[in-house]
Amino acid sequence: MTGQKIKLTVVRHGETNWNKEKRIQGQIDVPLNAKGIAQASAVAYQLKAEIFDGIVSSDLSRAKQTAEPNKSAGTQLTLEPLIRERHLGVLEGLFVSDAKEKNEKDLRAFQERSFTHTPPGAESMEEFVSRVKKSLALIHKKFKKGPVLLITHGGVIDILWRLANKIEPGNKVTIPIGNGSIHRFIYNPENESVDIESFNQVEHLTHSIVLNDL
Repeated sequence: MTGQKIKLTVVRHGETNWNKEKRIQGQIDVPLNAKGIAQASAVAYQLKAEIFDGIVSSDLSRAKQTAEPNKSAGTQLTLEPLIRERHLGVLEGLFVSDAKEKNEKDLRAFQERSFTHTPPGAESMEEFVSRVKKSLALIHKKFKKGPVLLITHGGVIDILWRLANKIEPGNKVTIPIGNGSIHRFIYNPENESVDIESFNQVEHLTHSIVLNDL
């Protein structure tokens, strides 16, 4: 494997009704709502001047729909299950308010990114981190130095942020990652390191307000 670093522009999918309702999605396939579609268009507008060697999207609908407006003539779109959201087992489909009452320990473990407790039926944090790392190696193998546009989920971006900041397992720190936000990373396959160029760019989403009003 060549040691050439790869440039990644990473986007969190637009809003769904479940995001709005504070309902836990995980890998349940929920489409974008009207605001999410507007956010996808705002992302495409922000990135329209950039040229990518490829676009890689999670195969879940909310990511695919976010990727679609970003396709330009001749740019290949690859659907990649490895960059799906974390599978959250018994928590999937629950409103956060209900999970607090019925699955408090599991919800807390998810929210705190616990490596010591995994909700029943869910991917462990170890498995999730391993999957994200595997996706980076696969994307590098396919595109070499990039740049590549990734359309994915908040959980995947959270893992990239943790890798870049060398957040140790057991550290409960979290960071907000908004729908339609843009993040810039550099991945080095030699040591599997991730560096941040910029994080949580959201200024472009003012365009989505205009689009919602049309």
